Amino acid sequence: MDLSQYSDCLTALAAMSNRYGADPEYVLAGGGNTSFKSDALLWVKGSGTALATIRPGDFVVLSRERLNDMWSARYPENEAARESAVLKDMMAARIEGETRRPSVETLLHNLFPQRYVLHVHPALVNGITCSVEGEAAMKRLLPEAVWVEACKPGYLLALACKTVMDDYKRRTGRNCDLLFLQNHGIFFAADTVEALDDLARKTMETLSAAVRRFPDLTPAEADEKAVRRIADTLRACLGGSAEVRFLSNPAILSYDPSTESLSPDHIVYAKAKQLVLPEGADAETVRARFAAFTRENGYPPRIAFAEKLGMFACGASEAEATAAEAVMLDAVKVTVYAESFGGVSPMRPELVDFIVNWEAESYRSKVSLSEKK
Repeated sequence: MDLSQYSDCLTALAAMSNRYGADPEYVLAGGGNTSFKSDALLWVKGSGTALATIRPGDFVVLSRERLNDMWSARYPENEAARESAVLKDMMAARIEGETRRPSVETLLHNLFPQRYVLHVHPALVNGITCSVEGEAAMKRLLPEAVWVEACKPGYLLALACKTVMDDYKRRTGRNCDLLFLQNHGIFFAADTVEALDDLARKTMETLSAAVRRFPDLTPAEADEKAVRRIADTLRACLGGSAEVRFLSNPAILSYDPSTESLSPDHIVYAKAKQLVLPEGADAETVRARFAAFTRENGYPPRIAFAEKLGMFACGASEAEATAAEAVMLDAVKVTVYAESFGGVSPMRPELVDFIVNWEAESYRSKVSLSEKK
C-alpha cells in the first residue's frame, strides 16, 4: 500500500505531537496521544510511545472500516474477556505488515471525523474534570464542549463517548471538536493543525481565566539531614539500588496526602496509595511505615509524603522515579485548580480498582518507562 501521499500530513502530525509532548503543561510521562486520518486510514500513536519524540513513521496505521465494524460486534459481558476481544479486533484492524500496538484510545480517535486529534491530560483541564462542579463549570465556560461521565476505560469509555457525540450531532447539527472526560482529560479535534492549536489555546486561556488560585511551586527550604535520612532509608527498603528523588514547595506542603486517586495516570505512575510519614520520622519509623504500607497494599510505595518536609518519589530506575514525581506533582496541582470549581472529586473506588488491574495501562507504563532508560 502506497502511503507516500500522506507524508506531509504525517510530518505535520509528528511536529504537532512533539510540541505538545514536550510541554509539561500538556503531557507528562507517557500520557496523551494524537492521530491523523484519511477517509480510509487512521494513523495513531502507539501505546506507551512518547509524543515528545515520535517521528512521522512511528504511528500505527489502521483500517477505519475495520474499526467502524467493531461497533456492530458483540463482545462478552465479562470485563477481562471483553477487553481481550476488543484488543484482538483492534490489532486485526491494523494494515498488513503493521506490528505495533495502537493506543488504547484508538476507537475514540476514529470517532472524530476531523483529520487531526489531540488527547492530553493537562492539570489545568483536570482541575475541572476532577472537580465537584466539573460538568456545570465546563458548560458555563465552554458551552460548545461535550462532557462524558467517568467510566471504565477501553471499549466502555469509547462507547460512552460515541453515545454522547452522536447525541451532540443530532442536537446541534455539528461534529463535536472538544470533549471533556471526567477524571481523565480532554480531546481536541480539527481538520488542520493550525485550527487544533487555536482551539487548544483558547480552551486553556478560558480555563486559566476562571481559576482563582494557582499552585505555588516555589522551591521550599528543607532540613537536609532529614531529607538524606529518609531518602537513604527508603532506598534501603527498596533494595539499595532504587532511585529516590525529593521535592518540596508550598503546594506539596499544603497537599492532603489522604486524597484519593484523581485520574488513571496518577495510578499508573504514582500508584493508588501513597506512604505518609510523620514529622521528624526517624529511620526506624520509616522502615516500619514502609513495611506496613507494603503489606496493606500489596506493593511498595512509589510516593512518600513526609509531614512538613516534602515529597519523596521512588522507583527502580531514574525514569520510574522521575515519572512518579512529575505525575504526583500533577495531582497536587489538580487539587489546587479544583478549588475554583467546588473542590476535588476523586475517581470512584471501582474505577480505581479497574485501573490498578488493567493490562492495557500496565503495558503503556512499561513501554513508556523503558523508552526513557
